[in-house]
Amino acid sequence: MFEFYKNASGVMKKAIWAASASLLAVGFTSCSKNDDVAGGVTDIGNSIATGVVVTEANVPAARARVVAYYDSWDKTAIEDSVETIADENGFFSITVDSTRNVVLFAENGTATGLSHMQNSTNTLVVVGHPRRLESSIANANSGYMRIVGSKETVPVNENGSFAFDSMPLGEISLTYVAEGKPKARINFMTAIVGDTLKIPSLENLEQNNDWLTIADYRYYSGVAYAGIMVDVPEGITVPEQVIVPQDSTPTDTTVKDTSTQGISISLHLDGEDTAAKVYNSDGSLADPDSVEYVEGISGKGISLKIGQYVGVGNIDPTAGDFTLSAWTLWKGFRVGTLYQLLYSQRISWAKSAARFQLQYDFLPSTIAAVSDGITQTGYVTLSIGNTEKGGYLPPNEWAHIVLVNKSGLLYLYINGELVSEKTGKAFIPKNFDEPLPFCIGGSETPNDTWNGIIDEVTIESTARSAEWVKAEYEKFAK
Repeated sequence: MFEFYKNASGVMKKAIWAASASLLAVGFTSCSKNDDVAGGVTDIGNSIATGVVVTEANVPAARARVVAYYDSWDKTAIEDSVETIADENGFFSITVDSTRNVVLFAENGTATGLSHMQNSTNTLVVVGHPRRLESSIANANSGYMRIVGSKETVPVNENGSFAFDSMPLGEISLTYVAEGKPKARINFMTAIVGDTLKIPSLENLEQNNDWLTIADYRYYSGVAYAGIMVDVPEGITVPEQVIVPQDSTPTDTTVKDTSTQGISISLHLDGEDTAAKVYNSDGSLADPDSVEYVEGISGKGISLKIGQYVGVGNIDPTAGDFTLSAWTLWKGFRVGTLYQLLYSQRISWAKSAARFQLQYDFLPSTIAAVSDGITQTGYVTLSIGNTEKGGYLPPNEWAHIVLVNKSGLLYLYINGELVSEKTGKAFIPKNFDEPLPFCIGGSETPNDTWNGIIDEVTIESTARSAEWVKAEYEKFAK
């Protein structure tokens, strides 16, 4: 259903299954007919569904309540449900009827989340604070809206408007019901933290049959826009995208840190680099015996353990043009994390406290950079690729990653080839008065640690050419 989620969950499935297979199955209880559940079934299931519940901060949601609802958009209400409790690591196992459509709802305190189960195993449910959802349906003046897999329903007003005060995080299938029948739906995934999500007026166009659409083409751009990623099934007609040239107006990125001029650092990460030190996520120096040096792309490289990162001091290569280059043997998804950082320059995990970071996001299956003032989400998507199907950053093999910023435009190269847009992606680092530490392979949050070997890192306050990138790749390409 949700293509981005399916792409990312393919990587997750193996990791979640490997981690959860050795766990004892958590018992499930059938839900009785009361205020907390929808139905009244008794031991219907013939298939074991497993998965993990995590918070928006990449932390396992211990003891989260997980409910498997039998529900789909073409129904007017939830049919039945069964539920269970996740363990201390957020893992759960629940028996369901695999012949029916299952939507998983999880709650951990006030945090809630939804996930549409793709098969009987290995589902990720992310919980977060509920959002307010506001929108309208063109030419509608009655009926109600419902969220599939949730008890939430709200009326459609005479002017077509509606609002949910408490929408869960995650995969949302929003259904319009009128005259006692499901009329149409829109599927999307929530993408950012926020208190209110506003979606433009929805249209039930004749050519789109039972789908609600948005006239603004940007919602169908293939990445998160305005807080959601909208699912567009094959054959659905949407407005044709108009390419708008990037704004190349020079941007003042000056900061008060005086150590930004003429940066040129080369790190072999073999334990001999005096400019690089390994830190724990709390800022303390890591015990040398805890640092793992392994075979790299050339000599030794470093395999960071969870909660470690390489620090190079309070430098600021993002103040102007820069080139960040590294070799990595990436090992893909790791249970307990939604994204991994190759570089970071920030105070905390919130984007509002980050000057810059380069990360792999598993939900949308993208490589993205944190930027200020360019998009509503604060993220600049550089590449989209399902790594399990040969995407831009395949796991378990050496890859050369180079990020170039030239005149406020970002270019991402992998293995000597440009994988981001040819025209570049606009970039502005968030301004901070105080200098910030520049970290490789992690941050102050333990779960952010890059899962793999890192070697041959260069950090330069100059924009390298495509020819330079190609030559650097060919130095060690195997």
